[in-house]
Amino acid sequence: MTEEKKNYELIPENYEEEMLKRRKASKIKGRDTKSEDVNMNSLMDILTIMLVFLLKSYATDPINITPSSDLELVRSTSLLQPAATVTVTVSKSAIVVDNKPVLVVKDGKVEASQKRGGEDGFFIIPLNRELVNAAESKRRLASVNPSVTFDGVCTIVMDGDTPYRLLTEIMYTAGQAEFNNFKFATISQES
Repeated sequence: MTEEKKNYELIPENYEEEMLKRRKASKIKGRDTKSEDVNMNSLMDILTIMLVFLLKSYATDPINITPSSDLELVRSTSLLQPAATVTVTVSKSAIVVDNKPVLVVKDGKVEASQKRGGEDGFFIIPLNRELVNAAESKRRLASVNPSVTFDGVCTIVMDGDTPYRLLTEIMYTAGQAEFNNFKFATISQES
């Protein structure tokens, strides 16, 4: 029996309290030492990867054109680079101003109820409203940012099969909204 007593230790009554104190003390010590040994390499690696990803995904062209069956651009040998302007996109099925749909186009025509003067009119009411809003937005931006100016330039991105009448209506309506200078977006073709 004496051998059995030698193998066992007596546990004091406040054993649990002492163990809790030891655990708390080791946790506090662990926090202090970990905060001194912060490794910044992993964080810098993550930030570098994110920066590269964002730079690659950011488009540098001021005009982004999404190819579709509704919009086939004309080819040109022009060497001019696109500028950041208000963009009017005319596809076979819609007119869009700065990526915001404005109205529907059917068979190369705008519905007569959407034009002032009916079928023979040149003034497209919803397009004018959106272009006036875009012009006001550019003027407000120019009032707070001196590097931005409202110069009345509008870029027209249109399908190669767009009827001349529809193009004339769009240009007339844009002129009424104080967009008097036009640029046309084309696909560059090597000469």
